[in-house]
Amino acid sequence: MGNGVKHAIPIHFGKMGVWELVKKWYNPYNLAKNDRKGIFMNNIKKELENQLEVIIALLKTSDKNIRRLENIEIEPVEVVSRNRRHLYYLKEGDKRKYVSGPKIEKVKKIIQKQYEIQANKTLCKLKKELERFLERYDFEEIYKVYDNYSDGRKYMIDPIIEAEEDFIERWYEEHPGGQNSFYGDGLYKTDRGEYVRSKSEKIIADMLYQNSIPYQYEALLELGCTTVFPDFTILDLNTRNTVYWEHLGLASDEEYAVKNFYKLAKYESSNYKLGENLLITQEAEDMPLDIELVQAKIARLRKRQ
Repeated sequence: MGNGVKHAIPIHFGKMGVWELVKKWYNPYNLAKNDRKGIFMNNIKKELENQLEVIIALLKTSDKNIRRLENIEIEPVEVVSRNRRHLYYLKEGDKRKYVSGPKIEKVKKIIQKQYEIQANKTLCKLKKELERFLERYDFEEIYKVYDNYSDGRKYMIDPIIEAEEDFIERWYEEHPGGQNSFYGDGLYKTDRGEYVRSKSEKIIADMLYQNSIPYQYEALLELGCTTVFPDFTILDLNTRNTVYWEHLGLASDEEYAVKNFYKLAKYESSNYKLGENLLITQEAEDMPLDIELVQAKIARLRKRQ
């Protein structure tokens, strides 16, 4: 761009409206029936909310650029391209005047202002479309279609998207907890009734339970050829993705720290991303568990209404 600003996040709308964009991202009839149950993983609403933030940021930049060019009067400009060269003319009625040298800066500002005005109008349009769509969009409506049937009718229905309670039940069956028998039973009983190995793990487990977040303690996970037992295996009900939470309780112990460094490297090589589907908390002799950090992670996992 003329002002040297390059935007790292592109706007993908083009000439499409919001509904066309959604249909392009997800067409359920292009998926096998079993795959339709995972469409929420795309989390379209979240993506659109992120896109709206980008649009708002670009609008602020656009407004600033227009204010900087407010004293530039827009005049008709003709551009002639010959042999990979661009010739610029300012038009006055039926006449045109060739522009070169220092005066080319005036033409540059005129064209830049024309662009900024058009870009600003487009961004305003996209912002309005997205805000209107997000105000009306509620993915939960598809669940309500099934939920509103009587139990007898539900028995006869194979829903296009698995009901949440059925999904949670199946998730628990697929992620059995208490698989790590190497260290024996824990000493601290959680509100849910299982035993964990530290007070901090009890705090995390109790907060997950109090916030109705499905979890298992020390379920088995294969990382390539390595078997690990994450402290907490968690179901994010907003995306129906499985998230793993490791609590590093002896970070000041060198041997413990090195062992877990390799463990985290194994997570990374298995495509688990810190802050996304892998969460970490830690404590050391002089660094207690950060409760506010735990609360922030819990808030991210809590079911959004």
